[in-house]
Amino acid sequence: MTLVLDFCLIGVLIVGIWLFHRPAEAKYGNLTAAAALACAMGLVIYRHGIMHPFVVVICLLVGGVIGIWVARKITMIQIPAMVAFQNGAGGIAAFFLSFVELMRGAGHMGALNEISGLLNLAVGSLTFSGSMVAAGKLAGMIGQTPTILPNHTRLVQINLGFVILLMIIAFFLPTTAAVVFYLIIFALSIGFGILFSMRVGGADMPVLISFLNATTGLAAALCGLIIENQLLIACGATVAASGSILTHMMCRAMNRSLYHVFIPEKTPEKPVSTMDENAENKLFSAGSQMTEPEQNIHEEMPEPEKETKTPDADPLETAVHQVQNADTVVIVPGYGMAVAQAQFEVIELTRLLMDMGKPVMFAIHPVAGRMPGHMNVLLAEAGVDYDMLKEMDEVNPTFASTDLCLVIGACDVVNPAAMETDGSPISGMPILNAHEAKQVICCNLDDKPGYSGVENALYRNSNTLMLLGNAKQTLGQMLEALTEKPAAVQEEVTDQEETAVQESLETSPMEEAVDRLMSGEKIIIIPGYGLAQAQAQHPVKELADLLESTGKQVVFAIHPVAGRMPGHMNVLLAEAEVDYDKLIEMDEINPEFSQTDVALVFGACDVVNPAAIHVEGTPISGMPILNAHEAKTIVVCNYDAQPGYSGVNNTLYDDPKTILLMGDAAATARELTAAIQKRP
Repeated sequence: MTLVLDFCLIGVLIVGIWLFHRPAEAKYGNLTAAAALACAMGLVIYRHGIMHPFVVVICLLVGGVIGIWVARKITMIQIPAMVAFQNGAGGIAAFFLSFVELMRGAGHMGALNEISGLLNLAVGSLTFSGSMVAAGKLAGMIGQTPTILPNHTRLVQINLGFVILLMIIAFFLPTTAAVVFYLIIFALSIGFGILFSMRVGGADMPVLISFLNATTGLAAALCGLIIENQLLIACGATVAASGSILTHMMCRAMNRSLYHVFIPEKTPEKPVSTMDENAENKLFSAGSQMTEPEQNIHEEMPEPEKETKTPDADPLETAVHQVQNADTVVIVPGYGMAVAQAQFEVIELTRLLMDMGKPVMFAIHPVAGRMPGHMNVLLAEAGVDYDMLKEMDEVNPTFASTDLCLVIGACDVVNPAAMETDGSPISGMPILNAHEAKQVICCNLDDKPGYSGVENALYRNSNTLMLLGNAKQTLGQMLEALTEKPAAVQEEVTDQEETAVQESLETSPMEEAVDRLMSGEKIIIIPGYGLAQAQAQHPVKELADLLESTGKQVVFAIHPVAGRMPGHMNVLLAEAEVDYDKLIEMDEINPEFSQTDVALVFGACDVVNPAAIHVEGTPISGMPILNAHEAKTIVVCNYDAQPGYSGVNNTLYDDPKTILLMGDAAATARELTAAIQKRP
């Protein structure tokens, strides 16, 4: 029965971790994993009892109140520092548990238990001190740049050697004599953690954070071995494994080995700080708005490059003009956005661009920020749609066809010098290919190098516009300018656009769609994942029945990968009682599109995107699609005109034969049904 309960709780923990695979479900995974750990703690207390319940209850209450207070007070900019601090708290807790167990059981416990305890004295201590250094760097309390001592690697090796030697000696000593060695191991391990983490900084901080997370899990697993508790072993090993995988992913994103992150091949030159340490410390401690720094002039920056960017023009006006003329926009967030707390302005700008009909997505570099997933967490707090966050490998092929790349507080992760210059701290590091976009706007505090100390070649490109200053203020000015709609911009509207506006006023897209549906005889309905999200299967079924009652031939075209599992659309439409005979698979229906009057799309994007056929090098290139573009008229009832999960713009939306009915698919289907019923 004991093992059954243990495995059940381990299973719940694994389910909670599994839920982390989708951002939208991550919060439920967090709650599930927390519930599993709380139950595990309760089970351990139930089995072993409490010797001093009053002390335990007081500690739980004090710790709980402090935890709630910290969670409510902490801001997103302080999350990395808090994660590092929590890692350290786990490390010191593991040390104390090991110390207590060794003090009362060394010499009488098994060899494996005692070895685990001695190892944990070192692992817990170095995790604590290393995490405190990392937290101090991330909170701006100590310098964020790497600190390298003379013969640093040798000092680390000597320290580690003494720790191992003392653990071997302590193993053979009685408890009364070994206690002195325990304390020396603690002191040396604290020093090891400091030496180990002090020379990591800047863009390598996410690697350090994930590595310390793994050592915290290892410390917990070792605690489980000491007290012979399967739950603690399993939970700690799970954290250690996940932290190790994440560390590997971070290193791969930097194109560097873990060894060279912690033990550089050569002492790096001190990076040029983007702001003085005092200003940075005030920013973190007070959470205040960033003050305007002194503008240092880099004599080595060639002047001719700057002259090509028409210095007489107002950069803000030029930026607004570029934003208005861009058809596609990619936003690259960086640590500067977090420091300026500009994420809400970024989201407001994103919504404005989407209202203007421009597809927008966010390009996320794996090591942007100061901990893994920092940008994802920051943008999620601001309410950005998870589907708009695209990872580096997915978004890089799209930059060449992007009209505008908007860089917000990012430097090293978009620096072409990583590919063009050898021997620098970022040489060989994969970057976001922002430089390939047609236009680039950099909303950074200044044009100084990032934490790597490497000059950013992107700033000198002829297609780059620099908007220097606090990103929050810069974006606020841009939003204000875009909202005002200056008369000068209005004069640039072409005659064709004016004609299109007049025609749209005379006949609305809804009326035109109804006209085409009523005049056509053969109609193919194409369902997609958006139909499932909007729960529009029943309104679409009612619309199909109504069209059939007027003598139309109506069938449904099913793409094999439409939805989120094989047969998703079939199950969904079967629920709405659509006749199975009307569900036609892709290979059978595709030849029929050229003789079809109306292709009616509900919540489908990638599966009807002609770019899969016509454009090479995209995530969907070569993928078979439903040939909706061959129909005489295409009516698209999607939530918006943004790209699908592939991130590839749907050229079907630009087809002259296409009528776009944007909004909730269920509501659109009901409107179409109501409009058709009103027709005589």
